[in-house]
Amino acid sequence: MAEKTKLQLQIEASEKRIQEEQQRLKLLEKKQTERDRKDRSHRLCKRHGYLESIIPDTINLTDEQFQDFVKQHIANKHGLAVIANLMGKTAQPNAAANTAAPAEPKPQNGGAPVPNGTGQNNGNHVAKNAAQNAVSPANTQGATA
Repeated sequence: MAEKTKLQLQIEASEKRIQEEQQRLKLLEKKQTERDRKDRSHRLCKRHGYLESIIPDTINLTDEQFQDFVKQHIANKHGLAVIANLMGKTAQPNAAANTAAPAEPKPQNGGAPVPNGTGQNNGNHVAKNAAQNAVSPANTQGATA
């Protein structure tokens, strides 16, 4: 009977350790969630601050106007293609794009335009100033990608 009690005590101790570890895991998950939220808030503030610094007129827009601006001039085919190029992915705006060639590798010259012998740039210059290209006056005045 003493042996059963000893086993029972070991079981109880093990169950207690399991509960403590589960509580520790819960606490760590809560800390991770909080850290992720803080990181996201910091990223959003930093990026929006940058956007306002290069396009100060966005400060006076209402939330709805700002959303319309982003949808029309940034979250369009051209903007998504620029982001895909920066990420090294092929843009896939529709099903036909699944057969598109992979994105060109990033240039070693820092993104400066390189003549290709035909008097045209090879397109690598887009990656250098993607945010500026996506919202520059040339891209926002009546032209859609």
